[in-house]
Amino acid sequence: MKQELNKTNRQIKQLESKNATEWESLDKINGKSIDDLKLHENNITKEIIKIQKEIKKSRSKTLLIAELSVLPAVFLLIFMSGVTDNLLDSSPQKQVTQMKTRYFTENLKGDTVDTWKSWRLTGTTLAVNILKSPRVTEHQLDVIHDAISSDKTIDLDDSIVHKGSKGSTSVYYQGWAGALKSATKENTKYQVPTNFDFINSSGGEGDIIITLSNIKDSDGYTGYTKSVTEENEILKSFITVYDISNLTDEQLATIIRHEFGHALGLGHSTAPEDLMAPTIDMTIPYISECNVDAIVDLYNVNEGKQTVCKK
Repeated sequence: MKQELNKTNRQIKQLESKNATEWESLDKINGKSIDDLKLHENNITKEIIKIQKEIKKSRSKTLLIAELSVLPAVFLLIFMSGVTDNLLDSSPQKQVTQMKTRYFTENLKGDTVDTWKSWRLTGTTLAVNILKSPRVTEHQLDVIHDAISSDKTIDLDDSIVHKGSKGSTSVYYQGWAGALKSATKENTKYQVPTNFDFINSSGGEGDIIITLSNIKDSDGYTGYTKSVTEENEILKSFITVYDISNLTDEQLATIIRHEFGHALGLGHSTAPEDLMAPTIDMTIPYISECNVDAIVDLYNVNEGKQTVCKK
């Protein structure tokens, strides 16, 4: 077909040539005029283009089929290459069968507990008067007594609050009596209170008066402590616990521990997980070793300062 196209092209050029000698007096070749030849040329060209498209399409399909048929073999070669590498490099020093990583975050030492003012006692006993509303149960009173007078301790993993690696532990106190007795292991200038005399009187007697209320605080507080002081000495403390009917036993015990810490003379802690933090997150709702250290500092004439936590 290409030969036919070339032949037609030559015939057209012969008719169009002004210098033609053999065909000067003719306007046709083999009975075909120049217009017939051009139409024939055009038809041949279209036919050739059509055939080329069909060939190209056929080749593309053939190539795609060939590529798809080769892919499984390629994947097999890649897989076998990896297996071969492992087999060839099987020495204990270089073989890596599994890679594991781990990380650990640890709080920097330096969290603090504020010390405020201390009691100046001649003995070691504080009188605690609990004023209850009619809805307060005997069970709730037992929870409050235990949060103050218990000497039980609990060892908890430091990793819970990111203050050490898993396996290292710290001692926590479930009641202030145990924590304060631990504080007396250090000699302090003023007597650390370690005993509590619980009374039930509506006359306002006692050193620390605890009011248990069923109403909610308008500002959203669960507990509040107010102390009457003279210079650096606490003369009397008033603790109020709000909305007590809606507190769980653990919440009630925790808020009592926190507010009683204020009544003993402690301020707030910068450690968010500490019992004396401004907002208690209940991660570890017990009295920490740092709280005990702060009591030691406070009753050793370090009022209005900060105790730096060792962990």
